[in-house]
Amino acid sequence: MDAAEKLWWRKVLVGPNGSIVSDGADGSSERYAALPRASDPRVFVDLDCPKAMDDAIDRMVSSRTTNSTIRGLVSPVSSLVGRRKADWLASSDDEMGTLREHLSDILGRPVKLWVSVGPPRPNRKPVVRCYAGNEMVAFAKLGPDAHTKAMVENEASWLKRFMTEPLEEVVTPELIYAGSYGETALILMSPLDLVDDLGVSIGEMPKETLAQFLQERTESGLSVRDTPWWKDLAERLGDEKGESVASAVSRITDDSLFDALEISAWHGDWSPWNTGTTRSGRLAIWDWERAAEGVPAGLDLLHLHYQYGVGLSGATLDLASLGIPTSHHRRLHVLYLLELCARHTEADALKTPRHRRVLDALDGVLNDWA
Repeated sequence: MDAAEKLWWRKVLVGPNGSIVSDGADGSSERYAALPRASDPRVFVDLDCPKAMDDAIDRMVSSRTTNSTIRGLVSPVSSLVGRRKADWLASSDDEMGTLREHLSDILGRPVKLWVSVGPPRPNRKPVVRCYAGNEMVAFAKLGPDAHTKAMVENEASWLKRFMTEPLEEVVTPELIYAGSYGETALILMSPLDLVDDLGVSIGEMPKETLAQFLQERTESGLSVRDTPWWKDLAERLGDEKGESVASAVSRITDDSLFDALEISAWHGDWSPWNTGTTRSGRLAIWDWERAAEGVPAGLDLLHLHYQYGVGLSGATLDLASLGIPTSHHRRLHVLYLLELCARHTEADALKTPRHRRVLDALDGVLNDWA
């Protein structure tokens, strides 16, 4: 782990004035195991909570990773179960305390933590599971920089709204706290009582629920170009656009056909991994950090099919089921791919092959667009 990565983790676990060390006397320090390996951690688990360790290992073994990756993780992760020496010792003497102490104060009882993140990228957010004994009692997200702070705060605003205006037949996490940990945005949510938090199959996605969500938020007489979503998207794409992106933005700006699109809302990452069933049999949907209103209706379906299905062409029947005319589909494809380009520009400065595939898809849609 390099110095920058260690500073990032220190900010997450102990704040700017705390300390994390890889050796030394335990004393009153919090003891964490770093998984899958101390040199490249993606998960930190409190060694004083066996239940958190068991859950973390189960999650890593059964998650969406490739089989080869799982096989590589199982051995080193399993060897940690009986180990008592911590990879990291965390402590803080200032008023703010460690993240564990801060969350314990909010919840009014001592908790232990399991903290996980994705690979380094601009939208990397720590996700925290809080345990009291063998029970997970809360779920938290942190936004340690301006980009992730905005995402965390957006999710908080939607969860607040659902607490007063709940979605029909849908369970969403209850917001316990929205605030900060030092300079880091923090939201704390109640855990959903799920049968399985690894999601559902694409065929089980509740399209009728999506249709209802859109119907309740449809705005009339509004052009895409006048929505805050489009203005924000154009800004996120920036001045340095590739030829296909610049062409699409210019066409949308000048083409009155975009005035005909229905404007509604979207979840922003409507996917099998953010959808599940509670033990009482109710539908649950989570991860509302990208949700927005004033968005062309149908983008959630395009996201579902492009990311988890068979590409944009697979969304045709689903878009038609929402009453979206076939003549609008190509325009929606362009808008969705521009949103995806913005996300990849934010999260992939190195322009990896995945980013190139998004641009190629945009080129294909533009070339076929009459």
